[in-house]
Amino acid sequence: MWVPTLLSLNPPGGLPTGCVFSAMMMAITIGGMVYPPMEKLFSKYLSSSRHVPEACASFVYMLGAVSMAVPSVSITNGSSESALFITVASFLVFEACVGLFMPAAGTLRSKYVPDSLQGAILNIFRLPLNAVVVGGTYATDVFAAATVFKMVSLSLFFAALFQASLMLNPTKSLKTE
Repeated sequence: MWVPTLLSLNPPGGLPTGCVFSAMMMAITIGGMVYPPMEKLFSKYLSSSRHVPEACASFVYMLGAVSMAVPSVSITNGSSESALFITVASFLVFEACVGLFMPAAGTLRSKYVPDSLQGAILNIFRLPLNAVVVGGTYATDVFAAATVFKMVSLSLFFAALFQASLMLNPTKSLKTE
């Protein structure tokens, strides 16, 4: 969705898609590299170190929600150079969140999902994941881009709330040892 969105902002000299894509891949890499220091930072400020992965993941979802809300506002307000810069920056922040998500998801998966069932559980969740992807792709054809960004932002906000709810769990983990 990033190509049509950025093209709609009429970038001067056209859209250098290769450069933008490369920058997004670098943002994912940087996000993955930032996770361990972020985890250490969160462990300093949380009273219980056992909830650090959940807090980190909630933060990542909230940051992703904010970064996806930004294009919905900037593309609605017209095509200026500042709107282009802000939109590209928000896409880069979101891609960094994707990079942050990978180690957070791995940490949470090892905490909550028993090793003997990981393959089965991950395969079971592929079907709903693919349904969400198909629905999201369909939404880009039916709704305006700003509406789709709002929907994605709202979904990420709810993901942050659901992720934070795991910190309310009084047990160490759902995983049986």
